[in-house]
Amino acid sequence: MPIRLVSLILAIFCVGTAELVPSGMLHELSDDLAVSISTAGLLVAVYALTMAFGGPVVTLVTTRIERRTLMTGLLVVSVIGNIVSASASSYGVLVVGRIITAMIHGTFVALCVVAAGSMVPKEKAGSAVAATQLGINLATVLGVPLGTFVGQHFGWRTTFSTIAVLGVAAAALVFVTVPKAKGATDNSGVSRELKVFKKWDVLGTVLATALCSGGMFTLITYMVPLLTDVSGFAGSWVPGLLIAYGVGSIVGNMIGGRLADRALMASIIGLSALLTLTCALYWLVSPVMALSGLFVFLFSVATFALIPGLQTRVLSTAAEAPTLSLTANMSAFGVGAAVGSWYGGEVIDLGLGVRAVPLAAALLVALGTLVVVQLAYSERRRGTTAQLADEAAAEPVGSV
Repeated sequence: MPIRLVSLILAIFCVGTAELVPSGMLHELSDDLAVSISTAGLLVAVYALTMAFGGPVVTLVTTRIERRTLMTGLLVVSVIGNIVSASASSYGVLVVGRIITAMIHGTFVALCVVAAGSMVPKEKAGSAVAATQLGINLATVLGVPLGTFVGQHFGWRTTFSTIAVLGVAAAALVFVTVPKAKGATDNSGVSRELKVFKKWDVLGTVLATALCSGGMFTLITYMVPLLTDVSGFAGSWVPGLLIAYGVGSIVGNMIGGRLADRALMASIIGLSALLTLTCALYWLVSPVMALSGLFVFLFSVATFALIPGLQTRVLSTAAEAPTLSLTANMSAFGVGAAVGSWYGGEVIDLGLGVRAVPLAAALLVALGTLVVVQLAYSERRRGTTAQLADEAAAEPVGSV
């Protein structure tokens, strides 16, 4: 594996761990900062909303900056945010740290995905996107469980401090190994970049991403309370279960990339439907410890198998503005994460309890599946119309 790709994977690992690790430390954050579990869960929502609305802005204002310089600078900002989080003396200060860290997320990951996609033939785009997703997979399989372990034994501030140190190493490695390149969007104009969002194929995919992501994060945010309070696992089991979740993410990512290469829309429809079913079944079996542990793995496989297809779909429908469109799709993930973490908290606070969270997640993913089905139907109908037009044009004049 080229050292340049290793550098990007390490950097995405740091960014991804910073995003996801609070989900594994909700009890510690809640107790230390004297807030409820649902309020602690809003740290995920704050990060997601900042990524959602800040990402496209950061992409647009940095479009002329040389790529390596931009990547390094974005990572430095992420380090600063993690330092603020680590030194936070109150919930409010921790929120500020999360906002600083989240600002760079969408733009940085989009840059990595576009770079990977440009290195391979078009028919291998799904696998290339999946390769960049490996950093997030590693954050899930290693970063979050280790961060949770450190948070439980040494305090949650130590977790954020460790991420900051790794971020410094990643920034240095990116600066040394990644060659200079053109700006984030190849110096295309802002107006040209924005025109891509007039296409329903792009907007519909972004909407489907937001809905499916909402379902994912409804469950992800409250997975630890679900495991401990409903399934009956002791807290000491949580890091191991999160490792199983992370292993599932790697398996799902590999499957999703290959399926996207073979049949993009069919794979998105099938995998989103599978994720809906998995969430619904998880709700059914969550009180059974052994089955709950199994469904942590299955949910992760289904979730991360779907992501490469959604990202590849955006690349294929918005080739004239790849970085901005991918940043917007990352924003859709952020909106979904914010909605999901808020939605899950509301389900709990309404008295339905933590057990209802997987079923609530299934409802959102089902809506995303319906949008994808509509996109596929429209695409097929356009293809049929174009084929009939070509046949009519080829028909000899005067024929009956």
